[in-house]
Amino acid sequence: MKTKLSILLLLITGLCFAQSNQFIYEYTFKMDSLNRDKSETENMILQTSSKGSKFYSQVKAVYDSTMTAAFKDAQATQKTHFDFTNLKQSKVSTEVIKTYPDYKRTLKRSISSNRLLMVYDKKLNWEISKEKSKVLGYDVQMATTFLHGRKWKVWFASEIPIPDGPHEFYGLPGLIVKAEDSKGDHQFTLIATKKVAVDSDEMLSKKNKEIIVDEEKFRKLWNDYKKDPVKEMRQTSGSSSISAPVSVSSSITFDGKTYSQDDMLKLMEKERKDALQKNNNFLELDLYR
Repeated sequence: MKTKLSILLLLITGLCFAQSNQFIYEYTFKMDSLNRDKSETENMILQTSSKGSKFYSQVKAVYDSTMTAAFKDAQATQKTHFDFTNLKQSKVSTEVIKTYPDYKRTLKRSISSNRLLMVYDKKLNWEISKEKSKVLGYDVQMATTFLHGRKWKVWFASEIPIPDGPHEFYGLPGLIVKAEDSKGDHQFTLIATKKVAVDSDEMLSKKNKEIIVDEEKFRKLWNDYKKDPVKEMRQTSGSSSISAPVSVSSSITFDGKTYSQDDMLKLMEKERKDALQKNNNFLELDLYR
């Protein structure tokens, strides 16, 4: 009931002060299809504005901000040692931008250093069920759809008149407060709300070095990455370009241990190859076939 009242207050005050309504979801996911007993969680933010919304990892936002500040400091001071021991790394790199009122969706995914955008304007086909329930004190109704090779069941609250939701979900008469796929591998559940002032244009804009690709191009880049996951890092470390944010003689500390750049390359290659073996159950299943 407390969450319900806070969301209603959030909507009212957000309209008065033209601030952004933030809906925080707990994302539970199983990335290893051969080990469905193991699940992971990460908090995700649906940040709405009058012009659109952005869905992203709360952890990744902190990580990216910290790393950007560190590399700017490196360029300004020629610093060659960084200690990121206490910096939590995100498990989720996905971002989704939606523009209002057409609800065109831009899915942002990264492969190595490539920041890739895929734009979708095809509407989701919903089947609204008569089944009703309660979620976070709200009367909710169930609906189903297909997205990225998965069948999804969601619950929306008509009391919250925002036809948006986590990830690419939208188009129902109320905020989607819960979503899960038919296999139980991916689930989003609304857990909290916040109110912040944001720059809508900045939030929704295309960033530098982001490349728009179609699904076929994305799959090719992904298959190339699987063959050599540190190819770009190896090329960068061998470059003498003065524009590189960190010099080739840099050392980096993680978990209290200091690594040279060669050590980091070897470590990253092993970690990424190991991750590729285990991380095979992406939410966007059809993009990784």
